[in-house]
Amino acid sequence: MERRAKAATETGIYLFVLIGIVVGINVLSHGCGSVRGVYGRYDATRTERFTLSQGSGRLLTTLKQPMDVEVYVTRGLAKLDAFVFDLEDLLKEYERAGGGKFRYKLIEAKTDEQREAAKEAGLKEAAFGEGSETGEDQASIKQGYMGIVFKYGSEKDAIPILSPERTDGLEFWITNKVRELRDKA
Repeated sequence: MERRAKAATETGIYLFVLIGIVVGINVLSHGCGSVRGVYGRYDATRTERFTLSQGSGRLLTTLKQPMDVEVYVTRGLAKLDAFVFDLEDLLKEYERAGGGKFRYKLIEAKTDEQREAAKEAGLKEAAFGEGSETGEDQASIKQGYMGIVFKYGSEKDAIPILSPERTDGLEFWITNKVRELRDKA
């Protein structure tokens, strides 16, 4: 009986230490995430889908002043939500690589003022749809904006509409707009 109690106590202590280590690592990784170089991430995809290309990273280091990016999004359908998640993930990589020179803000244009600002910036309102996954003859449609406005110094440009069905060229389009604005300024 005494051996069992001793084994149970040791197991409890080891488990407590292990949980403490995991929690400590988690707290450090999130608490210091804003410190450049502390955040780590591994992209296990074959095509490095979640990694910014070296060319895009180098381009961001050539920015002489901050580039402000307003990303107008529409949410509410599964396909749109997944696209916005991937887009924001990519923009976080740009922000990290930009070292403070690339800043983005997500805007879900719900108010008349926000919709007017999107329109004035050159974005196009569109209907986004999604069929039923259950095989029923149903579909959902959402009206809104899915575009990006870039501001660099006195220059301004936009990607008027993004297609949630085509995520494979996002980095290319964003990097080209960054390059165009940098070269104009």
